[in-house]
Amino acid sequence: MRTARFVALLLLAASTTAGAQNSPQSEAPLPTTGLDFTAIDQFWRVVDILVTDAEPTEAQWQTMLDTPGYRLAQMILGPVVREDVELAFRPSRHAEFDSLTKLPNDRASRLTHLVRAASLRPRLNAFRDSLMHSSPVADAVRTAQQFLPPGATSVGEPPFVAFAIFRNDGYSLGPRGVVIDLLNAYETNLVLFLAHEFHHAYVTRAQEAALGTRVQTDNPDDRALRSAIQALRNEGIADLVDKPYPLAWPNPVREAYVKRYNEEYAKTPATLRQLDSLLEVVAGDSTKLADAGKRAQTLLWSNSHANGAYMARTIYETFGVDSLYPGETNPAAFLRTYVAAEKARGKSSPFTTKGWQVIEAFEQRYWR
Repeated sequence: MRTARFVALLLLAASTTAGAQNSPQSEAPLPTTGLDFTAIDQFWRVVDILVTDAEPTEAQWQTMLDTPGYRLAQMILGPVVREDVELAFRPSRHAEFDSLTKLPNDRASRLTHLVRAASLRPRLNAFRDSLMHSSPVADAVRTAQQFLPPGATSVGEPPFVAFAIFRNDGYSLGPRGVVIDLLNAYETNLVLFLAHEFHHAYVTRAQEAALGTRVQTDNPDDRALRSAIQALRNEGIADLVDKPYPLAWPNPVREAYVKRYNEEYAKTPATLRQLDSLLEVVAGDSTKLADAGKRAQTLLWSNSHANGAYMARTIYETFGVDSLYPGETNPAAFLRTYVAAEKARGKSSPFTTKGWQVIEAFEQRYWR
């Protein structure tokens, strides 16, 4: 869902390998900008074969999986994409489908989503046609610019956007582009979704420009903790684009997420104090970095979305949009500005001296 986009980057290395094993053509360059619907066309062709209880040829499967949309989707889900489609639509596998969809897990939701998408095929085709005659990308770029430094969206072309049918969700995969499920796009505000993802892309470009040719040596021990803290900035500012508070989405599929988002948002100051406790442990014992990272990723629910949004909105409402700009290229600056905003509101900092030692060590090594 529109919740954990940048976590896809953490999965990218492993899932790219899985996707590549499915497709000998998967190393062909992806488009760099524009909208792509080829995955949708190939999906319907495969579905039309499966519903007759026939098996598509390997070439037909491969043509579908080699489309940009399914190449990107497989970076998230891996090779299970093919089996999901077969389970959802082949009558001889209905008993398996029926059994799997009774389970309270992600696969069950994916399978039921695929079937529901097929039931709405005429609407989805009409929606796809409408996108070809509108300007969702240009509108999303303008919307993303609201929370970016002046001129940020003038750097390079808009990110590539591929549509597929695979899960009620969408993801940003860094420079490769954005993949979004067509039914998800139909039932959400597509411009706001893309603006959120584009915000990530433009922040990445700005941070790369700020670092220049500096070589960063990644420490796998601190990666999870660093990523959790960086996600406060990444998702927090991007959530200003598409998630008001309190969050309220009409889609009942999102009800549990909306409830949890609002709960986590409201308790952000207490959550940040818990994060600081983890940082204090690390400050005294660097061998605890990996464990602290795992705990931080659990603590900062949904890749830091709700907590980051609380911080970003506190900054924005206290000091104005331009106070967000230093944090766009430096997550430590984002934390400092948040602390200053809380101080201006008469509240104390959640971070202790030892906590800042860890944050500033990350800043020196990775963020400036």
